[in-house]
Amino acid sequence: MTMRVLYVNPLSLDANPAIDAIAYGLQHALHAAAIELQVLFADFTAPHYRRQYEAAIEAGIAAKVAAIAIYVIDPSAFADPVAKARAAGIPVFTFVRPHYAVNASVVYPNFNHGVFMAEYLASLLPDGSGVGVIGGPQSVDDAEEVAGLVFALKRSHCRLLNDPENPRYCNVMDVAAGAREPTLRLLAEFPRIDGLIPYNDETMLGALACLEETGRAKEMKIVCRNGSPAAVEAVRQDKIAGTWDLDASGIGTTLGDLIVRHLQDGEKLEGFMAMSPVGRIITQANLESWKPWSERVQWMPLTIGL
Repeated sequence: MTMRVLYVNPLSLDANPAIDAIAYGLQHALHAAAIELQVLFADFTAPHYRRQYEAAIEAGIAAKVAAIAIYVIDPSAFADPVAKARAAGIPVFTFVRPHYAVNASVVYPNFNHGVFMAEYLASLLPDGSGVGVIGGPQSVDDAEEVAGLVFALKRSHCRLLNDPENPRYCNVMDVAAGAREPTLRLLAEFPRIDGLIPYNDETMLGALACLEETGRAKEMKIVCRNGSPAAVEAVRQDKIAGTWDLDASGIGTTLGDLIVRHLQDGEKLEGFMAMSPVGRIITQANLESWKPWSERVQWMPLTIGL
């Protein structure tokens, strides 16, 4: 009988290309081991997402899947349903480490991403340049990235203009549309912005639309994170200076490999953590060597539902 693994995806399909690529990477690693991935969606931007997430985990328990994988947004959330799954003999694996016991997690070098992104942007700017940062929804990985950005900018020859941990300057929706308000706020409060760092590619796309709408797109150098096809195209068109390619599909395969080690190889992983790829900055100097995420793994339609 084919083993089945449930993945609870934190956004609807096509809402964020990087989140999609993580799921496809997870599926790629499991498929290679003849393990079936089944996906349920619990959009963390929806009003009742916590109940949806709990219901998805409970559905996995009822279906007696071989393992459950979840994406941690709030590290304290879902401790009870996860404990219930593990008590039922179902191992639980997570993207990002939670504050409760799981079998294994994949963590991202988010702080390093932020440091390297900010250092690259600073290398393009003269002394005293003002840099604005648009933060994210305060999930663990985004908050760590912003911490790295702040760390590097405060130690550079540039000036950090705003507090990216303040929700006024954050894209809490994690999609392009959510970048509009914080971008317009930055433009209104800071007449001169030499550099801009939207925390991810989707935020960059929303911010870039605002900059073009207000006629300020050519005023600043922009660097963002994910390495999505749309961001790489923006680099190609010289609309932004770079995007940090964190190898989203590689994040998925990293967790998939841990699940295979546990289910097929019999490794008793308990609290084990693996690091996802660090990646690299994609600029006009190296964009011809960039490979789309869909070409790094076998990109097959996801099986939705249990």
